[in-house]
Amino acid sequence: MIYQGKEIEVLSKKSVFGKLISEIKILSTGEIKSVPDSEISDEKKLPTEAEITFKAIAAKIKSEIYKQGMIAPIESNIIPLPHQILALEKVMSGQFLRFLIADEVGMGKTIETGLVLKELKLRGIVKRTLIIVPKSAMGQWQQEMKKHFNELFHIYDTDYINTVSRAFARIEADNEINLFAQHNQIIVSMDALKPLETRQGWSKQKVDEYNRFRIQNVLEADFDLLVIDECHKVGGSTTQVGRFQMADVLCNAIPNVLLLSATPHRGKSDHFRRILQLLNADAFAGEGMPSIPELEPYVIRTEKRQAIDYNGNALFNKRHTQKIEVIYDPVKHKKQQKLYEAVTEYVVTGFNLAQQTKNTSYGFVMLLFQRMMSSSTQSILDAMQRRAERLSGERQEVNKENIINNLDGYGFEGQLEMDFEQKIFSLVEEAQANYDTELNILQGLIRDAKDCLDTETDAKVDFLFNKLTELKRKEQNPDLKFLIFTEFTSTQFMLKTLLEQKGGYLCEAINGSMDFDQRVNALKNFKDGAQILICTDAAGESLNMQFAHVVVNFDMPWNPMVLEQRIGRVDRIGQKHEVLALNMMLDNSVDKRVYEVIETKLSQIMNELGIDKTSDVLDSTLEREQISRLYLTSLLNPSKFDQESKNWLDEIKNKLKEYKSTEGALPTLASKDIKAEKVEAIKHSPLPNWLEFLTKNYLKTKGIAYQNVLDGIKFKLPGYKENIYTFNIKESVNNPIPEPISFQHEIIQNILKDAIPFTESQQIPIIKIRQGSSSPGQWSLWHLEVKNQFETIQIIQPIFISLDGERFSAFAQNVWDKMIQENDYLECLGVMSADESKTLLNQVSLKAEELLQPKFEEFEQAIIHNTATINLNKEKSFTFQEQQINRIGIENIRQARLNRLLKEKELWDSTFESAKQVVPSLTCLLVLNVTNE
Repeated sequence: MIYQGKEIEVLSKKSVFGKLISEIKILSTGEIKSVPDSEISDEKKLPTEAEITFKAIAAKIKSEIYKQGMIAPIESNIIPLPHQILALEKVMSGQFLRFLIADEVGMGKTIETGLVLKELKLRGIVKRTLIIVPKSAMGQWQQEMKKHFNELFHIYDTDYINTVSRAFARIEADNEINLFAQHNQIIVSMDALKPLETRQGWSKQKVDEYNRFRIQNVLEADFDLLVIDECHKVGGSTTQVGRFQMADVLCNAIPNVLLLSATPHRGKSDHFRRILQLLNADAFAGEGMPSIPELEPYVIRTEKRQAIDYNGNALFNKRHTQKIEVIYDPVKHKKQQKLYEAVTEYVVTGFNLAQQTKNTSYGFVMLLFQRMMSSSTQSILDAMQRRAERLSGERQEVNKENIINNLDGYGFEGQLEMDFEQKIFSLVEEAQANYDTELNILQGLIRDAKDCLDTETDAKVDFLFNKLTELKRKEQNPDLKFLIFTEFTSTQFMLKTLLEQKGGYLCEAINGSMDFDQRVNALKNFKDGAQILICTDAAGESLNMQFAHVVVNFDMPWNPMVLEQRIGRVDRIGQKHEVLALNMMLDNSVDKRVYEVIETKLSQIMNELGIDKTSDVLDSTLEREQISRLYLTSLLNPSKFDQESKNWLDEIKNKLKEYKSTEGALPTLASKDIKAEKVEAIKHSPLPNWLEFLTKNYLKTKGIAYQNVLDGIKFKLPGYKENIYTFNIKESVNNPIPEPISFQHEIIQNILKDAIPFTESQQIPIIKIRQGSSSPGQWSLWHLEVKNQFETIQIIQPIFISLDGERFSAFAQNVWDKMIQENDYLECLGVMSADESKTLLNQVSLKAEELLQPKFEEFEQAIIHNTATINLNKEKSFTFQEQQINRIGIENIRQARLNRLLKEKELWDSTFESAKQVVPSLTCLLVLNVTNE
């Protein structure tokens, strides 16, 4: 029976006010409605081969999904690595979903998080997710979730929260809107949520209002999943630190929690325990380093040495670092060398003056000048010109009137001394003399720098041009890509200009003044066509560039962790080549001494201790102030440098030993369990091909035209605009033209609904297998579902019963497989009569129930066993949730949560006995009468 083009079952008929009304069930949706009987047609059409094949493929796809323990890897736009699948399995098998993912740096913790999120959503456990990350990583997280998992997250940064909070604050209290309830998936920065105790100039009411629009609103928004990236940053030195308090409140209120950090322990057991208490405060209430058995239920860690690729090979390639000392040519670079010495003398004099006058900001400027001189002549010239302009402006502002106005500004209301005017004149003359002296020196240096640029080529640029040519020749690749890092935008612009105009290179540049979208666009241009990308450190954060493998550090940062972060942009999962890093520096004693210590000697210590140089451990042991002191000693007191560096290295060595002692206390996934076979089912999944075949047969069934094009297939479904669609999800990441279609896509879900089960009102098709001979009989597909309210186990089983009543299992499966693999496999000859169809369906149904009885019993026992475990875990969960909720500091929210939990427990206890009852169902999806005639 058909109603508005959809197959239906008529449940009943009745006359109302003389009109015949039928109650119908729409088979594709299960919707029941009353409609005029005149609208129902008894349309009977001969089933086509496309329609039969469509239903067979739909069943095959559902069968594949039922078999999968994890659906997320299939539904993602990425093939996860073996260790990432293993991490997903461990997270999903836990009693509670509260885990610390502590993989080493570069192992793909973001991907693991995306897989968990996807799996939880597909299972209906999670709807609302909050991800808390460092501000610099917000855009990257948003992009990764969209690109790899098709999950849209909204960014809530401080500016957005402040703007919306001010707007909401004007609304009457009764109509107040919760900002964090507006979207289901939100990324927010750590410091945007951190609660304030006080703020200068703010009343307590204003501080409370500030916090209310943050933490309290987040709690009231009822998130299901909380993710905290770089969670070691919320550990704090005590439980009173704002970031820890923020994390503690949220982890107590949100049931599912993922904490991410490569080095959560930071070499400090008390800090580590605070992190673990966010997952379970009672389990980690003690002191000292927790034991591995204590940690295993909560911590997942994979080390780089364990990681393998899809073929079972080591995941990470070797890395090569070359130190390059650029020597001034006594003829070609004579003026540059003289300028370097003159700028160094100016810096030393200026820094000493800053120390005497305790002018720390001026001292910092002097040090910056020294680093700029080591970077490029253009960089120091730009800086000196800005300094000279400022000095000229400040000199004009040093006058009697401004000094008196400044005194007023400080609130001075006493009487001026008799000789005040004379003192003012002396002060003005002295200040102007100091300005004049520095201005004269600067103007001379500026002239010399301009002369250098006009008459000489930069020594480092000369070397760079030669090195790029040499590397292209060595790798036999004229299109070899280079990633160049510098600390200064002046050097960046100079390099871009020279490399394009003199070198003929196509270049892109990324710096901190560009927003995230601009940076991503520049990165895309670099990947697609440009040969060189010139980056500053700020711009390089959170961007992955593993399609390049040569990194040039045109100038050297003081902190070796910054150097690691630069190289880490290309030394990542997916890097197919061995990474080459070139560290360039001028042949001067200041930079060379520091580099020797922080690069060479530090590397030796780490090798001795067996610590990976790329590890985040550097970030937790190296303090910027100490590295700055090393540099200062090299600049100002070279004779004391050896002792200073020895003391520093000894201190670092002790810290690294502490780290090493705690690192071994983290449980790691067993290497034997990280197997390449884990990805085979995903890597070679037939689902994309099946989905394409399903769609094409569905379109044929509905008489909708489609066109095969280069990027996929082009068609128009009712209610959708014409579009090009692709079923190759992995490739679609790099091709924005077609719309990717996966199992969860709305179009596929609607198509699958049209694959309705076989009913008594339908007539059984008579088919003939075109190639070869086959035994006559009945081939059918059956959906066995065994479930209670806690668990469902499903299977789709093909059955073939010959005319002699024998069951041919292998033949039944073979027919199903070939219907999906081969075009024109069968021919539809017609249909059996309605009476014959009904009789045969009853016979086949009885046989199917008999044959599937053992499967039902197996599934029933599994569900009974699992339900007992679920009940036990639920009781533990109620106890745990109550403990967590009692730690929420906000009274009204704590009480509301406890009341809700109590009601949930009462409902569970009162309905459990009924809910655990096992209910089977057996549905015929398709039945065919196979003949040889």
